Amino acid sequence: MKKNIFLYTVIAVLTVALIGLGALNVRSLDKLASLQNKVNELQKNVQEVSDSAAELSSKADQLDALYPDDPTVTSAASAASEAQNDTKDNSQSADTQDSAASSDSADSSSTTQEEGTLSPSSGSNTFTDNSDSSMDNLLNQVQSLLPTDNGTWSVYVCNLAKNTDGAINDQQMQAASLIKLYIMGAVYEDYDSLSSTYGKDTLDNALNSMITVSDNNAANTLVNYLGGGDDAAGMARVNKFCQDHGYTSTSMGRLLLADNSNGDNYTSVKDCGKFLKTIYQTDKSVSTEDTLAGAEYMYHLLKMQTRTNKIPAQMPDGVKVANKTGELDNVENDAGIIYDTAKGIDLVVCFMSQDLNDTAAAQSVIAQDSRMIYGYYNE
Repeated sequence: MKKNIFLYTVIAVLTVALIGLGALNVRSLDKLASLQNKVNELQKNVQEVSDSAAELSSKADQLDALYPDDPTVTSAASAASEAQNDTKDNSQSADTQDSAASSDSADSSSTTQEEGTLSPSSGSNTFTDNSDSSMDNLLNQVQSLLPTDNGTWSVYVCNLAKNTDGAINDQQMQAASLIKLYIMGAVYEDYDSLSSTYGKDTLDNALNSMITVSDNNAANTLVNYLGGGDDAAGMARVNKFCQDHGYTSTSMGRLLLADNSNGDNYTSVKDCGKFLKTIYQTDKSVSTEDTLAGAEYMYHLLKMQTRTNKIPAQMPDGVKVANKTGELDNVENDAGIIYDTAKGIDLVVCFMSQDLNDTAAAQSVIAQDSRMIYGYYNE
């Protein structure tokens, strides 16, 4: 009887042990399944990062092929390559990392891509707003075509289709007749009061002559009107117009044809470019950073320009330019809107040059470079 009780006790203990062992195995299997799911999720995240890095590397290689001499593109390709290599390293260690490692890998990849973004040109020679990746390449080409033995040059280009722009050597320079752009702007801002005082026809005729044939006497008359019969007050009104609209490099210090012993007239390609861009965008009912009274009328006058020996000179048939020139003994300027273009990529182009020893050669440079800029975007 005692032997049977002992036997039953042993059997019961073994049964309990087997049940406990079975429960332990089931729990272990659940943990293994959970771990496997985490590893699978990690591998999926790493694969997504790897695909993104590969795509970035491919795009960077394409940019590098398009612009082999552009250092900003080279740096982008290098950064993309590094991102792809980092992702491969992460992939190799995926089986030994938990889900937190997957998050760190994704953050690292994102940072690398940001560092590889195309950046604006360094230095003071050029500026771009960096949303048109081809602008720096164009500016480099234009700069290579500018003379090194004939004066000082500034150039501005705006792709109006993308609202992106860039400049070479933007600085305050002698305005010559480009100052008439800002006289025109101030007159249209005061147009109602001026026309009631001096007569609409008188005002319109003076504006037409000042812009379309660059009549200096008409310009001086309008300055006088702006000052209520006082030339100095009229020049102060033009300067206030420039200040109000952010033309920080532009100022009027003398009347047209007057000597510059007490001051001169200055502007920059960027100021002229901003002025023309606002006129164009207003005429097209596009949102603008600034507003100019009478923009559509100013555009109409610029389209009637008779001086076409610079920016318009070599444009293809059918392509039109609304521009304003400026000349002195050693200055050749032209600022214009190129419109009715072949691909619909209208442009603002501004050239300023001073301290020239050959003005005829400078005119040819402006004509040739303007034609190249047009072709770059529209051919």
